[in-house]
Amino acid sequence: MHSGPRTLMMIAGLIIAASPALARQDAGVAGGEADEKARIEARELVYMGDELFAQRRYAEALRAYQRAESLVRVPTTSIEVAKTLAAIGRLSEARELASTVAASPATPGEPWPFTQARRRADSLRSELDGRIPTLKVRIMPSPAGARLKVDGQEVKASADGSLIDPGNHWVEVEADGYLGARQRVYVPEREVTTLDVALTPEPKPRSSGASAWVIGGFVASGAGLAVGIGAGAAYLDARSDLERACQQGTSRCSDDARGSANALGWFSNVGFGLAIAGAAVGGLALGLESSQAPASSVTWAVGPGYIGVQGTL
Repeated sequence: MHSGPRTLMMIAGLIIAASPALARQDAGVAGGEADEKARIEARELVYMGDELFAQRRYAEALRAYQRAESLVRVPTTSIEVAKTLAAIGRLSEARELASTVAASPATPGEPWPFTQARRRADSLRSELDGRIPTLKVRIMPSPAGARLKVDGQEVKASADGSLIDPGNHWVEVEADGYLGARQRVYVPEREVTTLDVALTPEPKPRSSGASAWVIGGFVASGAGLAVGIGAGAAYLDARSDLERACQQGTSRCSDDARGSANALGWFSNVGFGLAIAGAAVGGLALGLESSQAPASSVTWAVGPGYIGVQGTL
């Protein structure tokens, strides 16, 4: 794809001399006619680009070619931009530009190198068709409305995959009700790479307060404790009064008095029992809620050509 010195001289000469063709094809100059200064500058930039390309300084060569193309947009400058894009791995852009050049209509009497540039563009397009890889992303599960991004750009999820430039890429998947997933994948030329992305459901939000079982259990425990203490104190007073009445032989030493005192003791025992049971229910419910709280977890996702991190915090 590299232009030799002889081809370069022909291109430079045509940029300067082919005024009729340039007047019809140059879209960058007012009135459709490239002025002499622009043609001379474009010639120098093409020459510089060729020198840089020969030294494999592709990024600098691309800048020179693109500057020349902005001054004189003809097939012979555009094909140099396309070939350099391909050299630095931007295959998709290179193919799109090559396709545009190859499909551009010829004009009557145009210079022969323009026709040759279209042939080169068609050849480059065919070559890139075989080089551009495909990335397929399989989302598991496959929730409706899942959003797929590659290198920050939204991409339509498809079973056939998407054409993509070779190299390392970041793949992100988002879906309602699931934690976002982000993985890195290496896509080699000429191959179909399949990346499996497993989505993790979002944890259920924890309740902002304690459950009814926890609250009810501890309230019942407090009420039972109050009843137990109050009834217990009354029972002790009643027993003391009963013993004193019996020692003195008064009428208060009776079976009814004993029954009343025993009833207070029974209420006290029930109250303490309710306190213990309520505390047990509240404590058990609180323990269950704590054990069901989502724990932090981080896992590595590793596969052929990719490595990623996913999890919950």
